[in-house]
Amino acid sequence: MKLNKKGEGGFMESIVAVMVIVISLTAFLSFLAFSTSQSLEKEADVPTELLSGISIVNGSIETDAKEKIMNIMERNSYRGVRFTLSLDGIYDDSVIFSAGTFDSDVIISRTGSLIAPSDDGRHVPVRYSLAVWL
Repeated sequence: MKLNKKGEGGFMESIVAVMVIVISLTAFLSFLAFSTSQSLEKEADVPTELLSGISIVNGSIETDAKEKIMNIMERNSYRGVRFTLSLDGIYDDSVIFSAGTFDSDVIISRTGSLIAPSDDGRHVPVRYSLAVWL
């Protein structure tokens, strides 16, 4: 690398400096993305067994989630669990099951929808929200 008469680097020196910065940033961001994805995989253990056994009887939601919540809390030592089911459309009903305390800052949750059978032969979409306090 040659310096000019003023002792400053030229174009080739600038390219090397930019490459060092780009490689350093790429390594840092790769490490950050890897460590973040590893920590999320450890916490993403939301109990999905509550989503089974849901049905609609006379326009109301029927489930055995109350007993399942207590078993899940004891087995996984969660501080609290809140499970919400809601119907819109033909039937209009919502149910909230909760147990434990909700004072922790660490919360994992899952929301979505599922199809529940109705006693009149229909298959009805049900929205659910499941939150767990660790």
